[in-house]
Parts: sequence; structure tokens; C-alpha cells
Amino acid sequence: MDATETQGPPRKRFGPLAQRNFRRFYAGHSISLLGTGMERIAVAFAVLDSGGSASDLGLVIAGGVTANVLCLLAGGVVADRFGRRGVMLVSDTLRFVSEAAFAALVLTGHAPVWAMLLLHALQNVGTGFFTPAMAGLTPDIVPAAELQRANVLLGLAKDIGVVAGPALAGFLIVTTSPGTVLALDAGTYLVSAIAVALVKIPPYAKRTARTPLADLREGFTEWRRQTWIWLTSVTFALFNALLYAPFLVLGPIVAKQDLGGSDDWGIVLAVLGIGSIVAAPVLMRWRPKRPVVVIVLAQAAWALPIACLALPTRLPFTVAAVFVGGAALAVFNAIWTTLLQRKVSSELIARVSSFDAVCSYSLSPIGLVAAAAVADAVGGAGTVLWAAALWQVLSTVVLLSLPAVRKVTL
Repeated sequence: MDATETQGPPRKRFGPLAQRNFRRFYAGHSISLLGTGMERIAVAFAVLDSGGSASDLGLVIAGGVTANVLCLLAGGVVADRFGRRGVMLVSDTLRFVSEAAFAALVLTGHAPVWAMLLLHALQNVGTGFFTPAMAGLTPDIVPAAELQRANVLLGLAKDIGVVAGPALAGFLIVTTSPGTVLALDAGTYLVSAIAVALVKIPPYAKRTARTPLADLREGFTEWRRQTWIWLTSVTFALFNALLYAPFLVLGPIVAKQDLGGSDDWGIVLAVLGIGSIVAAPVLMRWRPKRPVVVIVLAQAAWALPIACLALPTRLPFTVAAVFVGGAALAVFNAIWTTLLQRKVSSELIARVSSFDAVCSYSLSPIGLVAAAAVADAVGGAGTVLWAAALWQVLSTVVLLSLPAVRKVTL
């Protein structure tokens, strides 16, 4: 491998894309993320068109989420133990095979719910192993000075997939079938696997002297040792449960009662993705001196869209607030990922990232289930949303008062 691939200064015009390894990976991963955006719609209609009920659809989706979360910690250990690139290749292969089998069942008209549940769970097993491995691979193929730009580009590809994927899937489902969209999604995982296979990095030194349990304990110790890491993980877990979950669950209710119904809610979700996309050029150049402070303030910005839904305001004001929220999520994700990659040693990054992910999303299912029930118990969505906005403001004040938040620098 040419030493300039990882050590030489990249051309400023192209940033991390000047690195051949990152360029290859980014092309394949971007296509895969577009397929993921398409898959969310395709799975829903595949289950329903195959005779499944709304409960069956919930079961299939819940099975996928559960499989993903359960595999994150194992994914971090395996990636740090045996090498990130190899784990990503196996993960993409598993996702390709399971999604192709799912598509085949739907296209042939023989798709029982249990089979769709199993195959969707297997696909998410692959994602659970892929995610922490990717967090460890990026520093191996991008110079440290370009890590934030690389993470911005990866976040941009994800946001484009979130916005464009469902729209493309909706068009293809109308003109073809859910099975066809699932087959296309399977193909995107194959493209991703080929791109990962083309990435050239030095042979990985396998770490087999310790047991997997010891590796897991070592990752947890590092995650807990640096206060700002576990504190931010816990904060984001509460954000997901107390703000983002009510936004997803109660937002459609507010849209139906006080805005223009499903069409307006579709606009809100689209603008959320657009806000993230528009923030990318700023993040390509911005290097905050106090990154954790910026992360906390980015979370605080979500009090604005939550308050707009609580009032509720007219659609243009809500859309503007959600645009800010989307940009804030992009800021959080890009800076947080870069901070972990620069502050955690290379041999531990996949495991620490997996603990962060598990903690960050551990309360989400509870928030999603509880939001509507609590709203019914307290007299409406507005009360829950106002409480969420107030919580965000108060928690921000507390966090900014902590030295562990203020003192971290890049």
C-alpha cells in the first residue's frame, strides 16, 4: 500500500475523498445507505401485502431492532479482536443473502410472517456487527486531520438515503412491487461488500491472548473511564427516550389534529433530513474548540421543534424549527464520532463505540411505547411535549455546568 494513502496530506479540494481507500468505501457505503432508506418502506408493504396485520408488521420491525441492539456489543469485540474490514465483509455478505432471500419469498408469493421476521432479524444482525466495525475502520483509512470531514460525508450519505430512499421506494413499489425493492436493496449490500473488499489496509494483528469476555470488560472500562464519554451516552439515551421518541410518536397525532394530516407530517420528516444535509458544508470546515459543549447545545436546539409541536404552531414555523433540529443532529453525529475516534485508542474504538451505541439507544423502545400512553394519561400530547422541551432546557443547563463537559478539546 502506498504510504501516502494514510499518511500523506490530502489535497484540500477533495478532503478525505483524495484517499483512494476512503473513496472506494464511501461509494459502496453510500449506495448501501440508499438501499437502507428504500428497505424501510419495502419491508412494511411486503408484510402487509403478504397478508400480515399491523401487529405482524410491528413484530417484524421490533425483531430487527432487537437483533441489531443485541449484536452491537459482540460486534465491537469481534471487530477489535479480528479486524474491522473482515467483519464488515462478513456482515455485508450476511445482509445480502438474508435480504435476497426475503425478496425471493415475497416475489414468489410464499412469505410467511415467521420467515420475514427471521430474515429481517438476520439482516439486522449483520448491521449490528457492521456498525462498530465501521467506526474502527474509518481512522484506519483516513488521516486524523480529515476524520471530521470523513464523518460528515458519511452522515451526508445517510441523510440522503433517509430522504431519497423512501421516495424512490414508494415510486418503485407503485410501478413494480415490494419484492423488487427488496431485491434492489440486497444488491446494494453486495456493492458495499465489493467496495469493502477493495479497501487496502495492512494485515490486522489478531488479538487472541485474551478471552472475548475480557475484551468486552476492557471496552466497558474505557467507556466508563472517560467521564465525558459515558455522560454523553447517557444524555443521548435520555434524549432519544424523552424527546425524539415523543417527536416520532406524538408528532403524527399533532399533525393529524392541528396541521394538515399525513402530507404535512411527510413534509416535516423530509425537512428533518434536509436540515442535516444543508449542515454538511459547514461541518466540513468547522472545528469547535469545545466539542462536547457544542454537542450539548446541539441537543438543546431540539427544544425548539418540540415546543412548536406542543403549541402547536403553523406548519411553516414547525418546518423551520425541524430544519434546525435536523442540522443539530448532523452537528452532534459528526462531532461526536470524530471525538471518539481521536480520543479513544485504535484497538479499543470499536468496543467503545458499541457501548456508546447500546447505551444511547437502550431507552428508545421504552420511549416509543410510553409516549402515547403517557399522553393519554395526562390529557394530551401537548403536556408530554412541553415536559420534554422543559427537560431539554434544564438538562442542558446542568450539563454545561460540569467541568467534564466544558474541558474536553479536540
